[in-house]
Amino acid sequence: MNRAQFMEQLEKLLSDISEEERREALEFYENYFDDAGSEHEAEVIRELGSPGKVAAIIKTDLDETRENTGEYTERGYRDKEVEEPQQTPARRDGYHADKSRNKAGVILALILLVFISPLIKGAVGGVLGFIVALITLPFLIVFGIGAVVVALFVAAIAVIGVGIGAVFSSVAFGTLGIGIGLILMAIALVALVFLVWAASRVLPAILRKFTDFLGGMLNRGRKGSEKQ
Repeated sequence: MNRAQFMEQLEKLLSDISEEERREALEFYENYFDDAGSEHEAEVIRELGSPGKVAAIIKTDLDETRENTGEYTERGYRDKEVEEPQQTPARRDGYHADKSRNKAGVILALILLVFISPLIKGAVGGVLGFIVALITLPFLIVFGIGAVVVALFVAAIAVIGVGIGAVFSSVAFGTLGIGIGLILMAIALVALVFLVWAASRVLPAILRKFTDFLGGMLNRGRKGSEKQ
């Protein structure tokens, strides 16, 4: 039996396991043959034994609930501790050892995630706070302008009233007060016009831009998930 025949029979014997497991196992033994070199092909086959034996070892390894040291071969069930002092590559350093390392890597990643989760929460909270501040800032500005407009109207009316009352005692002082009140009234009217324009044009435009941005982000996320 040569390498090609060995691998062909092994692939057939592994047809009842998952495609991913079968591919990993075949890839491991192909690499094992490559590392040994073509001049040692016969020696590797003698070391491994028959394809049925190797397939049985692989399937036994896949059964993670097994706790004994026996294995199924083409000659039946055998206990390795009694009959086989020399381990085959599948037991010694096979692809299942790589899986153990992968599991350890996943565990380490989970532990690291637990430690950095407060930092992630803080960063997410900061980003959300910044977004909320950007959204509410235009409304706060409009609200502030509205408060200024009301204050200007109240001040203008009060100053005009004082000026009218002062006309009877001092024409100059009364006229000055009325003039200042009218100026405040004019400023209040200009601010009111700006407030109406901002509330009817600027705020809807900002909200529309923000909703378009969110819609674009969601669409890109859906497209990315559909491609995957």
